[in-house]
Amino acid sequence: MSDEQSAAIAAAASLGEVLSCVGPTCGDTVDWSAAEKVHGTSFPADYRAFVAAFGDGSIEEMLGVHIPATSDEPQFGALSRLSDEALADFAVNQWAPADRGRYRLEDLLIWGGTAAGDTLCWITTDPDPDRWPVAVYARGDLEWSVYPCGMAEFLLKLLCDEWPRCPISDSSLQGVPDLRFLHNKDEAAAWELGNNSWE
Repeated sequence: MSDEQSAAIAAAASLGEVLSCVGPTCGDTVDWSAAEKVHGTSFPADYRAFVAAFGDGSIEEMLGVHIPATSDEPQFGALSRLSDEALADFAVNQWAPADRGRYRLEDLLIWGGTAAGDTLCWITTDPDPDRWPVAVYARGDLEWSVYPCGMAEFLLKLLCDEWPRCPISDSSLQGVPDLRFLHNKDEAAAWELGNNSWE
C-alpha cells in the first residue's frame, strides 16, 4: 500500500469519528471492476472506504456524496463528468486566481454537491487516483477552487471547520456537534411514509 493510500484510508477512518450513519442502511457494496469499466478509471482508496462505510447519501441534508455507476444504464446521482452544456459555458470555466490556467473542466469528475448548488469534483489528471486533488465550484464565489488533498481529508477538514475559509457556499455544517449521514434509500423510504428524516 502506498503512502497516499495509507493516508487516504486513515482520513476516511477519521471521518467515522465525526460523522455517524443514522439510518438502517450504512454503506454500499460496489462492483469496483464494473465501475472502473463504466467510468474509465479506478478510484481513490479513501472514496472506496467512504462508500463502504456510508454510501450514497447526504450529510445533514446539506452535502451529498455520489456512488459510481456499474452499468451503462442511466443512474441518477452517480459520478459524472461535467455536461457538454457546462463545458461550453464560459461562466463555469472560472477559477480562483491561484488556479487559473492550470486545469481543464474536461478533467473533472463530480463526486458530490451541496444544497447550495456547489459542485464537488476530483481533478483526474494524475494516473494515481490517490493523488487526485479536490476542486469545488462554489456558487457563492462563481469560481472553482482547488484543495490539495483527497475527498476524505477535504470532508474531514470541512466538518471539523479546519479550512481557513469555508470551501462551500453554506456554512451550516460548521459547529454542528453530532453530524449525521443518511443514506438516500432510507430518506426515500421515509418520504414514502410521509416522514422527513431530518426533522
